[in-house]
Amino acid sequence: MRVMRQSLCGLVALALLAVTGASQGTVSEQTPSFFLARQGAFSTPITPLTQPGSAAEFYRFANDQPNTGLEVANQALVFLYRDANTRDLSLVIILSKPGNVGGGEATLRFDGLPPTAQIALRDDPSDTYEFNPPVATMTWRWLPERADGVVISGLSEEFEITITPTFTRGIDGWQVLSGDPIAPERFQLPSLAEPLVLSAFRRAPPKAEFTYSPSVVSVNVPITFDARASQVADGKIVKYEWDFNSDGVFEISTDKPTVQWTFTQIGEVKVTLRVTDDKGAIAQVTKTITVEKEVAFATRAVSTTHAAPGTTFRVTVTITVRTSMSGLGLDEDLPANWEVTPIDSAGATFKAAQTQWIFPTIVRSGETRRIVYDVTIPKTDQLIGGPLPQDFDIVGRVSSTVPDIKEIPVLGETNEPFSRISIVTCLPAIVAIAHLDTATDTIDLRMSEEITFDQMQRAVAFWQEDTPVPGTCDAPLDLESLKKIVAHHLANVTVDRTIPEDTSIGGSAMRSILAPFPFYQVYLRTPGGNIFRVKIEVQAEKDILGLTLTEKLPERWEVRPLEGGTSAAFKQSANTWIFTEKIPAGTRRSILYEVTVPTDEIISPYTIQGLIESFAPRFESEVGKDHTVNVVECLDIPVAISHLNVEQNAIDVALSSKISFAQIQTAIALWLEDEEVIGTCGKTIDFRTLQTLISYWLTDTPVDQPLPAATR
Repeated sequence: MRVMRQSLCGLVALALLAVTGASQGTVSEQTPSFFLARQGAFSTPITPLTQPGSAAEFYRFANDQPNTGLEVANQALVFLYRDANTRDLSLVIILSKPGNVGGGEATLRFDGLPPTAQIALRDDPSDTYEFNPPVATMTWRWLPERADGVVISGLSEEFEITITPTFTRGIDGWQVLSGDPIAPERFQLPSLAEPLVLSAFRRAPPKAEFTYSPSVVSVNVPITFDARASQVADGKIVKYEWDFNSDGVFEISTDKPTVQWTFTQIGEVKVTLRVTDDKGAIAQVTKTITVEKEVAFATRAVSTTHAAPGTTFRVTVTITVRTSMSGLGLDEDLPANWEVTPIDSAGATFKAAQTQWIFPTIVRSGETRRIVYDVTIPKTDQLIGGPLPQDFDIVGRVSSTVPDIKEIPVLGETNEPFSRISIVTCLPAIVAIAHLDTATDTIDLRMSEEITFDQMQRAVAFWQEDTPVPGTCDAPLDLESLKKIVAHHLANVTVDRTIPEDTSIGGSAMRSILAPFPFYQVYLRTPGGNIFRVKIEVQAEKDILGLTLTEKLPERWEVRPLEGGTSAAFKQSANTWIFTEKIPAGTRRSILYEVTVPTDEIISPYTIQGLIESFAPRFESEVGKDHTVNVVECLDIPVAISHLNVEQNAIDVALSSKISFAQIQTAIALWLEDEEVIGTCGKTIDFRTLQTLISYWLTDTPVDQPLPAATR
């Protein structure tokens, strides 16, 4: 047992020695190689494709061709390969792909091969290989159904290999592969003729990094780019290159870490920094930067699009700065004789003579200042300009001394560098309603351009009563203007903006006529016989705003809205309804109304026509289904019998269209005596008619419906 313990101790010692030796070996090799591919101005770090197995095994040579799965027709592939087990490093060349068009021919010259390099795989052995490290020249010729290549193993961890190509035919591009052996990153080389240089350094690569200021990047403002955060483990960075528009061309190359650049267009840009150290190693970093409009921007909101001489409206200028500014000022230019009254100068000092504001303090980055002022338009006789209506512009600019900004235009609501006001004698109805003080029925153009619920309801009342709208030169409110007002309120869109145009059909409407007698008959010779009801049912296919219904009936027919339908405002003089609510897609709305026909109306069929119209979407559609009402003075016998009040011997509109037992007994008696049926203008019941009446009674069928084909 003592011998075994000694043996065991020896084994442990050997194991420790092996581990210690391995650790020492790791220390000597702890700095990995850094690999670089360069061609002319193009340069990129690369990583060997790595997995267990040799490069020759990865090549999978069979049928006189490579089978890596990476091949591309008419493309030459160049990559480094590392065996994950042995750490051996190889160079692999693949030319085209089986199934290419026309085959190909290529010659590559290699300079700088290490003395340990050797050809591990020839594809094909029959091609020309002159291999004498550090120089080698190889020529391949392949058929359309084949591809070619070579594997050079035994590369050291430090080298610089130059590959000079002569692509005679069959190759129209070549790529350097890097990283994942299954889906590597592919770098397309810019030239088919220039040499490709592959370098390996036994040292850590440099690290590229940069910052920029100010942090908010704006057009036409110099930006400082600082690459002092870039690092190199051993040595120093000797070159900083900058590409400011991702076109692959480095606009600035310098040995200084800081540069300035000014962008002239807004949008996202990719900025790339490439650094080179004193050993030739290269690293780069790319950052996406958003270039915004200006270092500051200003917008102007005017409380109205139209104004009349002598009225006052309100202007709000909003200034937002993206960098701290001193000497910030606003200069507004208005038409001559227009009076400006400052309401809120946001800490700025106002000079009335030039309509200028200046901030006496620093306005910090990210701050927003709002300057509010009222404008009073001169009376007509003092207004400089031609006859009305006429458009006038307000123009303004923002400037500062630090940074030195000469002029940033103040943008109006349309994103133009001005705000346009139409000076008119009479305001458009929608503008007047948006600025209507509903408590006093007066116009205040300083109010918001949003139409409130109370303003919409007041507009409906103006329309119903044909009352002039204030500020419009006593003009009545027409239906089209009212639809627009209602739609703007429901859509929450200010009157200076338009609701998106949509001309699709948004819905449909169907009419049901509920007449007192079958067959849509109105009978003038009995109480209530001249009154009928109508139900209009609207089906919305899309959200509908500002929907109206107009019914066209004979001139003297009186329409009375009934409760039970959807709430809609009704104008008696026009037989028109307007829905003051949004009708959501997929829902229904109904309108009920009652019609009284004059008792002296001419006996005739009459047609009711109807139309629904909407502001958004903008469409119109005729009302469908029931259209005709028959005004009669003589009823058909079945209708008269079914509505006969046998006790009073009179036509009763309250009765149904089914014949009762008492009514059929009365009909039989009238038949037996050949007496006239009341309400029929002297008609008597014959044998066939009595048969029909009895069948209606026995089958309990309404007289306006067909009789069944058989009797149960």
